[in-house]
Amino acid sequence: MEDIRKATNNLDKKLLLVEATNNFWLYKGCVKYNGTSDYTITIKRGNPTKKKNEEDSTRSYMVKEIEVLCQLRHPNIISLIGFCDNENEIIAVYEYMANGSLDDYLTNRNNQPLSWKKRLEICIGVARALHYLHSGVKRVIIHRLINSSYILLDNNMMPKLAYFGHSLQGPLSTSKPKPIIDVLQGRIGYISPELFSCGIYTDKCDVYSFGNVLLDVCGRKDKDLLVKKANIFASLHFERTSEFWLRVLSRKRIPIEEMVDPDLNGKIAPECWDAVMNIAQRCIEYEADERPTMGEVELLLERALSLQQQADDITNTNAAHYTLSSTTYIYEGPSICIDANNIEDILSHQFSRADLALMTGNFDERKIIGKGSFGELYQGRVRLKRSNR
Repeated sequence: MEDIRKATNNLDKKLLLVEATNNFWLYKGCVKYNGTSDYTITIKRGNPTKKKNEEDSTRSYMVKEIEVLCQLRHPNIISLIGFCDNENEIIAVYEYMANGSLDDYLTNRNNQPLSWKKRLEICIGVARALHYLHSGVKRVIIHRLINSSYILLDNNMMPKLAYFGHSLQGPLSTSKPKPIIDVLQGRIGYISPELFSCGIYTDKCDVYSFGNVLLDVCGRKDKDLLVKKANIFASLHFERTSEFWLRVLSRKRIPIEEMVDPDLNGKIAPECWDAVMNIAQRCIEYEADERPTMGEVELLLERALSLQQQADDITNTNAAHYTLSSTTYIYEGPSICIDANNIEDILSHQFSRADLALMTGNFDERKIIGKGSFGELYQGRVRLKRSNR
């Protein structure tokens, strides 16, 4: 504790990075490295104004985070430098993230706008961290809280995944994946639908959350929409039905291209954009088994970045001005699977009314994309189950 006080000038409030969050206070501190040079650190302690029962939950969170981080070594995961077990509280010490969070750059227009390439590089770094958590450690680790606020950026804008206090440890990474049943954790807009219906966690829950981070980096975050989702969520008292999920997550039927951050206008190569949108759609598939692994996502994002670089080399980076002519609607509802090799094979397919109701949320008016004298036009989605022939 003496080291902590010395590093923070006796826990001086002027050094607070974050004060009075739900559970924690974050301080910027400084220690001597090898007895000579100064080394900047971040110190996290429980909110000292909390009551006894709240202190217990905070301590449990800190113990869990320390236990998990002690197992991890990855360039895109926050480094735990040490900790202090001081009577009734535990204080953790981390490397200092000079550039805050990804969310700061997506929502705070006072920050220097992130270039499209930098956004992709950040997402690739996070994908590598998740790939490591899901298959690079002895036991699978499910983060559960993937969102742009918990992706931190160091002095070189390298992303670091943080906040592991609510993570879950699963089976051996070399064994068959097994679902874990636990209480609901996460941020509205990033929680996968199966958690509402059955509360089962797998690594594909992180994949879903990451898909929504991909959508975040393409444009300005719609905070009003997130607040609306949260209000609906609270008013329905955690109702666990697929119909509820569709009501909460029904996006405005606006093409993603119309929601791109103005700072990115003309900067995104169409072939790169199409690749990223395809990855995002696959990550937020309603059916968890249809989502890719994070290893596959990592490779696909690297390919997307290379497409952007190739296009810039051809058109001259400084003078390039691209036009996105595609129209992308992100579909978040259930889909049905049809045994077919290509789209032509389903042109005469006979759908049951139950299938049509499933794809349209029981003909929810928010799924209507057109109207005419003969009725309404709804959006639905099918998946091709390719046969072996």
